[in-house]
Parts: sequence; C-alpha cells; structure tokens
Amino acid sequence: MYRWDFCRSVMSAQLLVALGEERGVSRQQLLHNSGISEEQLYNPETVVEAQSELTIVRNLIRALPDNPELALHAGQRYQLSTYGIWGFAITSSPNARQAIELARNFQELTFVFAPFNISMDREKTTIAFDDDGIPQDVQRFCLERDMAAAAVILGELLGQPDAVEQIRFRHGPPPYLEEYRRAFPGKLHFNAGSNLFEISNTVLDVPRVMGNASTANLLAKQCGELLSTRNARRGLSGKVRDLLLQQRSLQMDMEAVASALHMTSRTLRRKLDAEGSSFRQLSDEIRQTLAEELLRGTPLSIEQIAERLSYADGSSFSQAFKRMTDETPGSFRRRHQTR
Repeated sequence: MYRWDFCRSVMSAQLLVALGEERGVSRQQLLHNSGISEEQLYNPETVVEAQSELTIVRNLIRALPDNPELALHAGQRYQLSTYGIWGFAITSSPNARQAIELARNFQELTFVFAPFNISMDREKTTIAFDDDGIPQDVQRFCLERDMAAAAVILGELLGQPDAVEQIRFRHGPPPYLEEYRRAFPGKLHFNAGSNLFEISNTVLDVPRVMGNASTANLLAKQCGELLSTRNARRGLSGKVRDLLLQQRSLQMDMEAVASALHMTSRTLRRKLDAEGSSFRQLSDEIRQTLAEELLRGTPLSIEQIAERLSYADGSSFSQAFKRMTDETPGSFRRRHQTR
C-alpha cells in the first residue's frame, strides 16, 4: 500500500491556486498557512510537502463552499504533461498496460492522495483507488480529483475518452451527477464496495504509435533517480539538508542549524537519530555533493574548493573527500574531464 505523504512537485499547487483565482479567490487566501510563498509557487524546482498541498485544498474548499463539483474540474486539468518526467515516461511506454504499471510503480512522483493498485483477470483490468488514509475533511475532494485526473490520463494513453468501461464509487450519487458524467464517460456505479475503474484487456496491449521501449526504460530509470532525490528531502533530515544547501559554504554548525529549526542541538541529535541519520552524515553528504559539483564544473583549485566548503586546508579536504568517495579530488576531476 502506498502512502500519500510524500514530497511532490509544486505544479499541482499551481493548478489548484489557478483554479481558485479564476473563481475570484485571492492567491494570498489560497496559500494561507501552506508554507508556500508566491515565489516558491512559480519556481518549477520547488518541491512541497503533501500537507502543504492539502492546506491549499482546504483553503479552496473553504473559500468556495457552493462549488461541490470543484474537485472534478480540478482533476480534469491534470494532463500527462503536468507530471514532468513521470508523464514523459508513461507517454513513451510501448502499450497502455506497461504505462499503467509504470505509473503505479512511481506514484510518489505524482500528486496522488488516493493511491491506486492494479489487478487483472482474463477479461479486464481493475484500477482501485484507496481513499481510507485521507483526512476526512478533504477525502471526497481528493478522491474525486485523483480519479478525474486518472480518467484524463487514461483517455490520453488509450486514445479514447470512454476506454474506461465501468467506474465505481463507494459513496452515493452526488447532486452534481452531470459533472460526473462529463468527467467519467463510462458506466457509473455508486454505493459500490470500492472506488475503481474497469478496463477491457483488449485495449491495453495495443501498440502505441508514440511508444518506444528503450526511451521508456531510460525515463523509468530517471524516475527512480528523481524519487530517491525527493525522498532525501523528507522529514527533519530533509530540512537540515535544505538549510545547509541554502548557504552552501557549510559554515552552519549543529548549534546554528538547531537554532534555525527552533530546537536544541540535543533535540536535533535525538530526532535525526530516530530517522537513522546524523548531522555529521548529512553535512558529509552535502559536502560531497557540492565538492563533486565544483570539481566537475569549475576550474577552481583544490585549495579554493576546500575554502568554499569550510575545510581547514586542501589536505583536509582531500582526506575527507577520499574517505567519502574512495578516490582523491584530483582523480575524480580527471575522470570526469575525460568524458
């Protein structure tokens, strides 16, 4: 079972804010208490926590209480191009079955709150959405948005908007049933045992004109790398990494980082230990990343790099770099300059 509390691209927050603004809600009102600034909202490199996006959802619902169909309208804005590398990987899949399996394996690169699983028999494939873990006050919105978005993606993949034959919901028929019919062209069922789509197997294995197995494999690998990077930003360890990266010279010691996070160094040590990490480990990871970046991409000398990374001298930097990477800075630089 997938959790939904993973870090995610800011793109979904952008779409939700745009939807609210179109209906007269101010950007400030939509971002209130989300922890996302306007500058971050429009920076494509911003990664946000799931709770921040849920805050925007709550602000949207609170500001537009007379728009119960809002989640369906939101979901219909999530096209494959919205998802970055995840969307490109799916688009490149040789057939829809492989695309759906890849989508399931890398759900943490999406904006999902109702994660899905796949099952199949001889005639049909079922995609079931699990909304049990979603906070109750936003449960319906998140489920409707996620399933509406999935319907859009399946329509793009299969080349026909009505490829999903049966759509089932655990809740009863909503008062905005016509909006459901527009969002879900298949046969609708309510008060069902699960939230799910049913698709005939005959359409899933048809070769896709835009599919390319080699490209899909390469992009799947890149999805895995991106997921690893995203996961590194979760929890307190991620916040410590972000603080260290913001000033890059790594002059912040543990006391300074703890103070910036409004806790004592003892508390910081204890919480990092609970996550299986430590300040020394995180500091080394950032130093290694920045050192490799400077060795690979700049003509700076070993002594200059050592100074930028707050090492006592070039010798101390070289010893630390070899401890972290099993090679000297000079060897690393020569190896990458010859590529």
